[in-house]
Amino acid sequence: MKNKTVIVILSVLAVMMYTVAVINFCLGEVLNGIACVLMASSDALIAYSLYHVGQLGRLAKTTGKILVDMLTQFAKGVPATLTVKDGKGTLTLGHDEDEDKGETPEDELTEDEKRVKRMAQEYDELRGRYERLEAFVQSDTFNQLPENKRTLLMCQGQTMYHYMNILTQRIRIEAKEANLDVDIKEPDTDKTPDHE
Repeated sequence: MKNKTVIVILSVLAVMMYTVAVINFCLGEVLNGIACVLMASSDALIAYSLYHVGQLGRLAKTTGKILVDMLTQFAKGVPATLTVKDGKGTLTLGHDEDEDKGETPEDELTEDEKRVKRMAQEYDELRGRYERLEAFVQSDTFNQLPENKRTLLMCQGQTMYHYMNILTQRIRIEAKEANLDVDIKEPDTDKTPDHE
């Protein structure tokens, strides 16, 4: 708001100085006319610069909001969805919230489908917590903790990692027995946790 006021004042001053310059040229005072033109030009340039600085500030604010929203979504983890069509279910990780509208209501699922869906949701929550713990382990705050707390957190991370592997295998087995198509990404088995 302050920038707009300053820009308007500078623009008015620039117009006034150009007017004075024209009057000076008409009266034959060339040096005064040139000085007025230079002052009017500098006022116009400053107003133009302030306008563009304001535009860049709005762009930076918008970009910052988008980045914060994106990081918030990453922190939530990847949601899992079980969709049942024509007696066949599909488990999908990483859907958009708008896609929930096509999800089969809980009371229309079979017991096997409900069980697989619950395990998939548990897996999703566990993976989100594990990824947040891994990010914390990489932080400077973690390194400042006492050794006993660091050791316990690393053990917790290892346990969560192994539990994710076991849960992934259970989901695959249960889904196969229930004749469901499962699309779930296993944790990397060749990649051991950083803290192992």
